[in-house]
Amino acid sequence: MDANMVPHKKFWITVFIIPCMILFCIVYAAPIVSVAYTAFCDYNISTPPQFAGLKNFITIFKDESFRESIVNTLVWVLLQSTFHVTLGLAVALILRRKPKGWTIVRTAYMIPNIIPTAATGVMFTLLLNPSFGIIKEISELFGLTPVPNLFGNSRYAFWTVTATWIFYSGFNTIIFLSEMGAVDHQIYEAAEVDGAKPWQVDWYITLPMMKNIFGTCVVLASVAMVSQFDILYVTTRGGPGTTTLNLPMYLYKTAMLENNYGKANAVGVIQIALGLVLVILIQRMFSMNKKEQGE
Repeated sequence: MDANMVPHKKFWITVFIIPCMILFCIVYAAPIVSVAYTAFCDYNISTPPQFAGLKNFITIFKDESFRESIVNTLVWVLLQSTFHVTLGLAVALILRRKPKGWTIVRTAYMIPNIIPTAATGVMFTLLLNPSFGIIKEISELFGLTPVPNLFGNSRYAFWTVTATWIFYSGFNTIIFLSEMGAVDHQIYEAAEVDGAKPWQVDWYITLPMMKNIFGTCVVLASVAMVSQFDILYVTTRGGPGTTTLNLPMYLYKTAMLENNYGKANAVGVIQIALGLVLVILIQRMFSMNKKEQGE
């Protein structure tokens, strides 16, 4: 009877998978193929795509603004995947012990992840406004030096934008807390019986068990930063100059301001390739694939 059920089961699995595959091809595969093709074409809003070979790629790699956008993107990927993920892990280690008021802290820490990123950008723009922002009022109240236009000053803009993403480490905290909750409590109890101190428990037991999930968080953070657009558009639009210009912002300006969709799609191809390379490198670094784990 079991042998007869196998073909029947495979049939229904196929029936449910086919619509998903069709939807994937329509929503993802077809647009990616279209972008890849038009990246090699002269193409704008008024003319159809005309094949131009590597012209768009040669043009963008000669553009200093494009090179600056790649550098900024990679620096943000590095910061987000190291400092922000580590911060999320550190907070999770503290909250794991459930100190007094830990549920309130956890909830407050997650609020920025509920708010849309564009709204967060608007909020920080208002808070840091040098004319009427809350920071200005606080500075005047305590007789401090007036706060400059942090988003409009090339000296501060990059790091001000970077600071707006710190609160999103709460997403990593929740992931780490979920993983820590799956650890057998008997292991911790045995360590406590043996006289292990809290920091020793974290260092020798908890952290080694977080290796794979840490790699997952790094992958998610890196991919998010490669495609980050909302906050930059609301706060700086890539300025001043190219101080906060990243790949998505460069792509947007190329398409919308230059009306050059072929060149913009070439940037999109590079952005997709960069994301794939980062995912593969991070997976290898954390030994997340089955071959490196010896499975």
